[in-house]
Amino acid sequence: MPKTALDGIRVAAFTHFAAGPIAAQYMGSLGADVIKVESPAQDVNRYALRDPDGRLQGISPYFVVTNRNQRNVCLNLKTENGMTAARALIATSDVLIENYRPGVMEKLGLGYEEVKKINPRIIYASISAYDPEGSARDRPGQDLLIQALSGIASLTGRGDGPPIPVGAYIIDGFTAMQVLVGILAALRHRDATGEGQALRADMMSSSLYLMAQEASYILNVNPNPERSSAGIAHVNQSAPYGVYQVKDGAIVLSTFGGVPMVKRLLAALQIEDFSEDDITEQKIRFNRDEIANKIAARLAPMTKAEAMSIIEPTGTWTAPVRTLREALADPAVVETGIIQDVKTPYGGEYKVIAEPLRMEKTPLVSLRPAAALGEHTQEVLAEFSLSHEVKAVG
Repeated sequence: MPKTALDGIRVAAFTHFAAGPIAAQYMGSLGADVIKVESPAQDVNRYALRDPDGRLQGISPYFVVTNRNQRNVCLNLKTENGMTAARALIATSDVLIENYRPGVMEKLGLGYEEVKKINPRIIYASISAYDPEGSARDRPGQDLLIQALSGIASLTGRGDGPPIPVGAYIIDGFTAMQVLVGILAALRHRDATGEGQALRADMMSSSLYLMAQEASYILNVNPNPERSSAGIAHVNQSAPYGVYQVKDGAIVLSTFGGVPMVKRLLAALQIEDFSEDDITEQKIRFNRDEIANKIAARLAPMTKAEAMSIIEPTGTWTAPVRTLREALADPAVVETGIIQDVKTPYGGEYKVIAEPLRMEKTPLVSLRPAAALGEHTQEVLAEFSLSHEVKAVG
């Protein structure tokens, strides 16, 4: 096996749901030995959103795709035996990742102040919904709630309809990446100084950073942007940026060529309703719905192929709107190897999406499928010289 970037790094992952496991899994794909600590009650993601017909042996496909490249130990942290094993794991780890509610790890005796007494060199990475030192720390936090509270949902959808949340758990994934960056930087710092440290990222702050461009516009230009009622796909974009229905589905148009490109597009579509004075930088922004509606009416009777054959020569960027299923079947996607086949006793045969990062000298690995609850408990306890008779789960 080729050398990996994080050979020799051990991660203790006190993680559940999505954001924590995603960060831990990426560490594992970079070559770290990641040990997920799971309670006997199980990570709820094992059985949330599973196939009603029982495929994957009744295990949630969400779990198997966010808990790869990790060993699994089942520890009851409310018992002396469970805590003995947890402390032994922490003492031998380089990184601890946790995404429990603020205060939970402290109540268990595994907050940073206690953990650094066990292992002063440890990098302690926390993920929470809100700033754990702020007034919102105890509010319920989940991707959809944060989409609502951060403003992401308010930026999406038509202006004459309700806000529309993004159809993926983007805040979980994006927050996990903030923590991953922090861990790698902290490892670099420790290499230079020998110092461990605590670091954290919260979903609300990460969500706002995800919208840094939109926030900059609101903070500096217009504090009250309005969604388009004609389907313009971004609150700050001019016409014709958006999705347009055609006879056999939908296409998107994206113009970053400004006024000259819009003029070429209107000419190619034989839309003659606008004068030179109507197509200015200000008017394609403030009259964008009128322009978009005219374009929509012209495109509606066309097929995707017909519409794109007219649009592409103008320099306007265009693409068909595909389903996720269609995107996953695209040969250009398949050839990247990002879709991987898994065959394991736990879950059976299934496919997962692997990490997109490619590294020349230290490639990512995909060695361990998502583990059964406690699959590696005795294996890991033996590494700590703890007796196999220790009942870590009880």
